[in-house]
Amino acid sequence: MGGSGTFTVPGGPGSTGPATETYGDTARVIQVSASGTSTTVTMLPSVLGAEGPEGASRVTELGGKMYLTSGHWTANSSIDRLPKTGALLRLDGTSTTEVANTWAYELANDPDKQGVDSHAYGLAAGPDGNLWMTDAGGNDLLRVNPATGAITLVAIFANLPIANPGPGLPPSSQAVPTSIAFLNDGAAYVSLLPGFPFTPGSSKIVRVASDGTQTDYATGLSMTTDVKTGPDGNLYAVEFGQFGAKGPVPGTGSVVRIKAGGSKETLLTGLNTPTSLAFNAHGDAFISVGGAAAPGTGQVLRWDALTTKAALQTGQ
Repeated sequence: MGGSGTFTVPGGPGSTGPATETYGDTARVIQVSASGTSTTVTMLPSVLGAEGPEGASRVTELGGKMYLTSGHWTANSSIDRLPKTGALLRLDGTSTTEVANTWAYELANDPDKQGVDSHAYGLAAGPDGNLWMTDAGGNDLLRVNPATGAITLVAIFANLPIANPGPGLPPSSQAVPTSIAFLNDGAAYVSLLPGFPFTPGSSKIVRVASDGTQTDYATGLSMTTDVKTGPDGNLYAVEFGQFGAKGPVPGTGSVVRIKAGGSKETLLTGLNTPTSLAFNAHGDAFISVGGAAAPGTGQVLRWDALTTKAALQTGQ
């Protein structure tokens, strides 16, 4: 949603000058009760630019404490990085504490060598007791010590080819890692959402071994924003939807079950720009929708026993 503050960032391709963005503490962490009542826990920075509002992204629990990723920052902005932006935070009651500064890490290292840009996005508690996160701006997978905030680079995701790019488009786009999940083999499973033109079927989930080696696990997905491990041991992916001439097409999002070996089953369709997914121990799913809708129209929807739902369609 941004706010009343303003600053400028370098303009994108074809721009004749810098672009103006707004900011303010308008992003929220909310608590939703079993009855569906929502309560605001704390407010965080939000930045509104050409790509829409960007603020807090993912929440996870580790060792009885809640952690979250927050914000996007890029090089050559006209102001210094906003506190708690491009960062991993810990929730302490109704306030937050910065645990790790991913912007500072990106500024010092720029692992993918495509320009200094940090978007703290995906987050998961790893089986090793560390926090694992994706930097969707830096195109890498990071491991963070929750006690010290020390950041370790695990993997860099190379650009992915664009099928039939068409006039004026490059032959590849940045990988854009969006989320992380773990199975019982110790590897991280990371969803990749290639950038514009967001070609259907170009998204995928890659397996990242402990030494950083990457192999494709499930391909042929579209705009995958989240991946979670269900209580049945399968992975579940959220597909944001299709991208049209005017941006995301409402009602084209879906949820896909990914079984051992990477086979896919579509479980839900017709979702309006879904962004994330969570399960309880019974296999009930909680899905956030309205990720690209007007402010105030986002929802958390519940599907009972989604992990036992029969597939609508299957694919390889």
